[in-house]
Amino acid sequence: MMAFWLSIFNCEASEPLDDTGRQKVKFDFDWKFSKGDFPFASGQIFDDSSWEDIDVPHDWSIAGPFSKDNPVGNVGAFAPGGIGWYRKEFTLPQSDSESMINIEFGGIYMNSEVWINGHYLGKRPYGYISFSYDLTPYLKFGEKNMLAVRVDNSKEPSARWYTGSGIYRHVYLIKTNKTHVARHGVFATTEKITDDAASLKIKTVIQNDLGRPGEFSVVHEIFDAENKLVVQIASPKTEIADEKEDIREVQLPKPNLWSPDSPYLYVLKTKIKVGNQIVDEVSTNIGIREFSFSSENGFSLNGVNMKLQGVNNHSDLGALGAALNDRVLERRLEILKEMGCNAIRTAHNPPSEVLLDLCDKMGFMVMDEAFDEWKESWPFGNKKNEGKVEYGYHLYFDEWAETDLRELITRDRNHPSVILWSVGNEIPDACFEIGAERLKRLMEVVREEDPTRPITSGITHMHLANESGYASLLDVTGYNGGGGSAFMYEQDHETYPNRKLVATEVLHSFQTRGIYQSQSWYRDKNPLGGVMEVPNLAEEEVFGEISKYYSSSYDNSMVRISARDSWRRTRDFPYMAGEFRWTGFDYLGESMFGWPARLWNFGIIDMCGFPKDTYYFYQSQWTEEPMVHILPHWNWEGKEGVEIPVVAYSNCESVELFLDGKSLGEQVMANSMDLVWYVPYQAGTLTAKGKNKGMIVTEKTIKTAGSASKIELLADRKVINADGQDVVHIEVNILDQDNNFVPTASNKINFKVSGEATILAVDNGDPKSEESFVGNTRSAFNGKSILILKATKEAGDISISAESEGLGSVQINVKSAKL
Repeated sequence: MMAFWLSIFNCEASEPLDDTGRQKVKFDFDWKFSKGDFPFASGQIFDDSSWEDIDVPHDWSIAGPFSKDNPVGNVGAFAPGGIGWYRKEFTLPQSDSESMINIEFGGIYMNSEVWINGHYLGKRPYGYISFSYDLTPYLKFGEKNMLAVRVDNSKEPSARWYTGSGIYRHVYLIKTNKTHVARHGVFATTEKITDDAASLKIKTVIQNDLGRPGEFSVVHEIFDAENKLVVQIASPKTEIADEKEDIREVQLPKPNLWSPDSPYLYVLKTKIKVGNQIVDEVSTNIGIREFSFSSENGFSLNGVNMKLQGVNNHSDLGALGAALNDRVLERRLEILKEMGCNAIRTAHNPPSEVLLDLCDKMGFMVMDEAFDEWKESWPFGNKKNEGKVEYGYHLYFDEWAETDLRELITRDRNHPSVILWSVGNEIPDACFEIGAERLKRLMEVVREEDPTRPITSGITHMHLANESGYASLLDVTGYNGGGGSAFMYEQDHETYPNRKLVATEVLHSFQTRGIYQSQSWYRDKNPLGGVMEVPNLAEEEVFGEISKYYSSSYDNSMVRISARDSWRRTRDFPYMAGEFRWTGFDYLGESMFGWPARLWNFGIIDMCGFPKDTYYFYQSQWTEEPMVHILPHWNWEGKEGVEIPVVAYSNCESVELFLDGKSLGEQVMANSMDLVWYVPYQAGTLTAKGKNKGMIVTEKTIKTAGSASKIELLADRKVINADGQDVVHIEVNILDQDNNFVPTASNKINFKVSGEATILAVDNGDPKSEESFVGNTRSAFNGKSILILKATKEAGDISISAESEGLGSVQINVKSAKL
């Protein structure tokens, strides 16, 4: 049976198949797709032979064409929307006719409608929520079946950022016996933890679709990280008519606790037995941890007081658009982990399950967010329609909000990484009493499904949310800096002494990789919100004018507060639980200055995954391994003798700076967040040496580079999985003849790939680049670009070559194997 299922689907099992009747098969491959509307494409008989052959996850918007005339405008990165159709043909064996067959979609943006063999299954407007349909009544076993999906993203803008279009997350086909664990039917909670044991409560919802009552029992087994059975408990036999909840309490001896530093996971296996036969088995990763928020002491995990060192991230993956790729997402988390990040806010919508699985395994705490808008628009300005954008979620809130919220909570509540539920971001409703009433209902929904975690909401214009009562209803009150709330911590802590505070969205600063200005810049100096000014680094601008689409990397370009001042306030106020920086990565959309920029520069890391200078500021504050970083680069031809501000970030006790081996002085960090030297420019080698107790423990060197001479290719992995979805990232650097990085290079690179991989995307992180993310060419931006390759399903060698006029060519090889 197992081999037959795999062969008929021409896809791979996402989980090991068993003999209990439950099979979960990835349904991502071999779809047909076409943009446009086709009234008869829902039927089984329809000619789709001219349609494109694609695999999902898939985002048709990222392929363009991007245009200033596209209705989504700058908020959506000028990408195309529209209507698209997907169709997939498959066959099930006759032996499955007594089973239950469900289709599970991780996310479709947006207004999806689904048919099986011409039978309408339903519509789901919200583009970020997962959902499932029962296919069983309409399937033809032993014959061909046709699954059809219509996606309507034609009314734009529907959000305040790039959304993408299409089936952009994974799809699964799930087979069970008719007596089975219900969807999201296992919920394990930690009731109490001691050194000797952790007390767990396990709720299981069992579903009986046999059409007649039957006897069953439930068996729970818990395995440790070494796959050793540590707990086993069984319920007595009981009768079930259609659906029943079983509750068991178990003791887990000598528990290993989950934390960002040690993300220990157990596996809970829940088995349903009818007589002596196991008819269903569900595996759930669980983590044992306890945490608390305090109005005086901020946040504690497992009894240890700590700060949430977090970032906000939109769900797009840069050059891939919204299309989920597990490895691309994993690489991003690896980069954040190295920075010292320990928390993620899923700004501003339900995340993929892949993200939460990775956060469980890699050790990130998560604020899991539901919505960016409810019903109202802001009580200021000229906006007449409801909500924040014309075609946003306010159109669906009344009918769908509770349903979508329950789906989010029941799907994600077993993840140990999730520590906060957020029911909204910068909700205009918070300014009104009606908003407080809506909040109460949504909080009731959350607590009905999960009473174990606190509820928050990211609030801008906190003074209005205080007046309406909205802010005080929350378990933990979230402060967003955009409306000036970042300056209200002290005042609100005094006024509301029992309030628990977390900085949900700070700060709002801008950097472009490799760009510098010595004069501080502010998006605005809103008198309502105020501003915390950053002194200029020089009386006159040292570096000259830069494009309005770019921002300085000195941490002196911001809305109202710098990275340093924001973190200092979070760090030094003991009642602050932590902060979530806006943002971890640059993202598509919200381009302030408009066409041709498809993004702005909020991220600590650019869209390619290349860290900006501020990344190392956070690393100096959030990590303990000795490090030092200096900026700017040291290629300033024509500025000989001009004093260049050289800034160092370090977690060492002191830093000594050298130019061509000559000391320019040693400075002590003490309580400083950065150190500054003014160095008359001359070409050469700049070295910073970090010291502890007078001993050099780390150093960083940058050299003046000559003319661009060659290309360097660096692969993030040497072997990738031949599964049709795994990827390898090829970092492209421009070097001089002595192998020094050239930080100003902009050479156009041509790529060729042979073997078992194809080019998935190209990028360079330039906010105003008009080059396509799809293709085999990309110009370097400030010396760098990136090439992302996707494996085929065949094992073999992969050869990547890059060439550019005047730089010659270079080749690198990796392998694709069945892992």
